[in-house]
Order: sequence, then C-alpha cells, then structure tokens
Amino acid sequence: MGPSPLILCRVLAGLLFLMGTMAMAQNQPYRVLETPQSTQGEGVEVREFFSYACSHCFNFEPQLAAWTEQMGERAEVVHTPVTFGRDSWALLARAYYAAQALEILEQTHSALFQAIHVDGQTFSEPRDVARFYARVADVSEMDALNAMNSFSVNAQINRAERLTNAYQVPGTPSVGVAGKYLIDVRAAGGQQGMLEVAEQLVAEERGG
Repeated sequence: MGPSPLILCRVLAGLLFLMGTMAMAQNQPYRVLETPQSTQGEGVEVREFFSYACSHCFNFEPQLAAWTEQMGERAEVVHTPVTFGRDSWALLARAYYAAQALEILEQTHSALFQAIHVDGQTFSEPRDVARFYARVADVSEMDALNAMNSFSVNAQINRAERLTNAYQVPGTPSVGVAGKYLIDVRAAGGQQGMLEVAEQLVAEERGG
C-alpha cells in the first residue's frame, strides 16, 4: 500500500515551505557570514571593501562619506582595500594603509581617487605614490615611501586579504555590517540601496 493522500499532502506542503524559505534567502539583499568576524569601534561596524582602482568605488565614495556623516556615532565606518591578487590593486591598498599610518587620509583619500579616475594618473610603484602624497599632503616623499614599505603596512595588507576571504567579497564596492552580514549591491538595488540596507542592519544591531 502506498502512502496516504494526507501524508503526501504534508510532504508536499513541507517541500513548498522549504522552497519558499530558500527563495526568500536568495532574495535577501545581504548574506549572513558563516563565521562572524571581530569588529572595532563603539558604534556598529560598517566595513567598506574597496579599491582606488575601482570606478564604482570612486562613484560610491562621496555617497558613503555623506552617509557616514549622517549616521554619526551609530555606525563605525571602516575601509578595507582589497587586492583580489592583482599587483596594481595591492599597491593601492598599500597606499591606503600608508596614508592611515601617516595620519594624512583626510588629505589623500579623495585626492587619490580623483588622480586616478579624473586626471588619469597611473601608479606603478611605491615611489609614485610617495611622490603624489608629498605633493598633496603634509608629508615628505621619504616618510611616505618608508610607510609604504613598513612592516605594519605589510601586516595590515595581510589582514585585509584575510577579511576579504572571510567575507567572501565578490566585487567592489561591497559593505559588511557588524561582522555578520555582507550586502549584495545588486540585490539591494544599487549603491544607494546598499546604504539603506546597511542603515536597517545597523538599527537592528542597536536594538532599534
């Protein structure tokens, strides 16, 4: 004797529920990390994965800056430059951490984006970045070059690569929240949508 119609209906209902749940998960504008990552700061951490070489990141940068100011102490925005195994991107990641170490990011961050995507400048080696920093910031070329090649910058590059892998970052820009979520820019409906989802997740993490 085969299974009763009642049992078949229950099995079918269970399968439909499971398929619906999977579809909802696939349609979420973010992915939950398998292994939560440690975070920093007093606010909810919002981590941007970016590269100075990325034109989408160049377009996203002013939006993120405005959003960061709007969020205030609710969010702790941190930037993680990715390399994706490319030497040219690794050089620019090194440039970010060198500027951070020299405390000149406010002078260099937007300026480096502008130099690459508006002025068409190319940076092939650390000395190119050091010369640029000496021109746009209050730092000597030698100090900038030493920072580019420092042990601490090497360590930060390695940590950035580990984080990129841990978050399984598919492309740039991407945004992680609270060490738990990675927002899908396409599922979020674009860069502005990604920030709206980030704000929602920040509110949830803060209990609001």
